[in-house]
Amino acid sequence: MTQAVQRTTSDVNAPASNTAAVLTYAAVSDRRHVLDSVEWSYSASPTGGNLKIEDGAGTTVFSIDVTAAGPGFFKFAPGLAGRANTALIVTLAAGGSGVSGKVNAGHRLE
Repeated sequence: MTQAVQRTTSDVNAPASNTAAVLTYAAVSDRRHVLDSVEWSYSASPTGGNLKIEDGAGTTVFSIDVTAAGPGFFKFAPGLAGRANTALIVTLAAGGSGVSGKVNAGHRLE
């Protein structure tokens, strides 16, 4: 049975234009972060658009280029799990001059 994911304000980031949208889930003792989904959008076609997930700063475990405006999403089944005692960072790169980006995550702890 799939566990429901409760969304919180820490699961959404929508900064000013040409600024990276970042979700940072701090390390939790003896627990690991799991992403069941990631959703994003750019207000116009981005320059150098990219969605990256890091299991701890500098350890990229997922990365895709985003080349078009509008929404996109990934559902991870099973969930994309990080290592225990490690932060999980989701970054939607800055979209370029006049382009705003947003990122949302379906996040839980195990």
